[in-house]
Amino acid sequence: MIGGIVLAYPFWSAGYAGLQQGRLTQALAQSAVVFDNAVRAETATIDAIHRRQDRLAALASLFAKQLKPGSPVGTLRIPRIGVIKVITEGEHRPPSLGIGNDQQYLRSGPTHYGLTPLPGAGQPFAVAGHRTTYGAPFFKLNLLNRGDVIIVSMPYARLVYAVDKETRVAPSDISVLADRGYDLVLTTCDPPGWASKRLIVWATLVRFTLR
Repeated sequence: MIGGIVLAYPFWSAGYAGLQQGRLTQALAQSAVVFDNAVRAETATIDAIHRRQDRLAALASLFAKQLKPGSPVGTLRIPRIGVIKVITEGEHRPPSLGIGNDQQYLRSGPTHYGLTPLPGAGQPFAVAGHRTTYGAPFFKLNLLNRGDVIIVSMPYARLVYAVDKETRVAPSDISVLADRGYDLVLTTCDPPGWASKRLIVWATLVRFTLR
């Protein structure tokens, strides 16, 4: 009986994550409408910003105001490993690369470490994801090579990143969340099914398109 429950768990958790992704997709569309209204209310201020990078940062800051833990953030696409997932917002308090504040959100999909900036607002935009359960969105993260494309679509911009490198750290090492040399950081447990190490993929922003 117990063995059957253990064997069924990955399938059950994947089904749960799938349902949650559907819910988050709908919520993200609604969030985009709310954000569009916020942008219209700030049109004069935003139009006065002429440098594209500064406008990106201003839009990111405006969008951040409507985010709460559990809210949809944007969509993550990693073509090489077939990932297309809605990102969930994590807690806005000190996070952990191990068992920490964001475990409940990770069951729905990749989760933004809430104390790191949104894309375009600073470095790095850090996202965690499960390696084996709940749909295992980052199961193949180790297959990424230097130069592989990662795309993050936000209500305010579409950002394209290129993979620079991968590293492995201790589960308790949260220093990667403070590294200012890279624009995007993806984290997951390593090896699959264990948490003896943390696999980190580092990427740099290549280009972006404002929405």
